Amino acid sequence: MIIRIASAALTLAGLLALISGLLFWTGRTLNLISMHMLLGFLAVGALWVIAIGQALAKGGSWILAAGALIVGAAAIVVGMRQATLMVGEFHWVIELLHLVLGVLTIGIGHMGAARYRKDTAESTPNSGN
Repeated sequence: MIIRIASAALTLAGLLALISGLLFWTGRTLNLISMHMLLGFLAVGALWVIAIGQALAKGGSWILAAGALIVGAAAIVVGMRQATLMVGEFHWVIELLHLVLGVLTIGIGHMGAARYRKDTAESTPNSGN
């Protein structure tokens, strides 16, 4: 149940963070950066809950969990420091990196949730169906 809630939180927070981030690129809604950061923290927190949950499940992958922890940490670090990284003509590289890390956060989280659902469905006997 916790993985299902974390997956829903990841979807909602991740999608809203992506939308607000893309709006920042167009120069709109710059006053909502704090909300974008909060959504990013929520998405990464949900990713980490899913990663650890699936790793602890029977048949879980610690490699997927480690990858999720690294991607989440990288997304936070790049997001928090991006205003001071590669300032100037090539700052778009950092923005693109942050976008890729955000998409990876959502993707890896849903991979972990799917793996958890598959592993727990295989380990519980089918009840009469």
